[in-house]
Amino acid sequence: MPDPTRGADRTKVLSVRFTAEEFDALSERAAEVGVGPSTLARTFVRQALAELTASTPAPAPAASRDSALEARLEELLAADLVARVEALERRTAED
Repeated sequence: MPDPTRGADRTKVLSVRFTAEEFDALSERAAEVGVGPSTLARTFVRQALAELTASTPAPAPAASRDSALEARLEELLAADLVARVEALERRTAED
């Protein structure tokens, strides 16, 4: 994976659609940690991919591997989101 601190290495663009509520929540959380919403979203994706890659078991048949990866990704995203919200709430409470 490229160095996350070097924007010049980023050559691909991914457009993602959010509801107004999702975008507002992302923007609010990003502002709380002092980054833009795109940076926060990119951070979430990178962390999820890194965790998914690190926890992927030995190759299995394609169908079961895809199901297992999807389930694991859902678990990681849910756990990551809960941890981030808790951390941000603690930070907000301290301010």
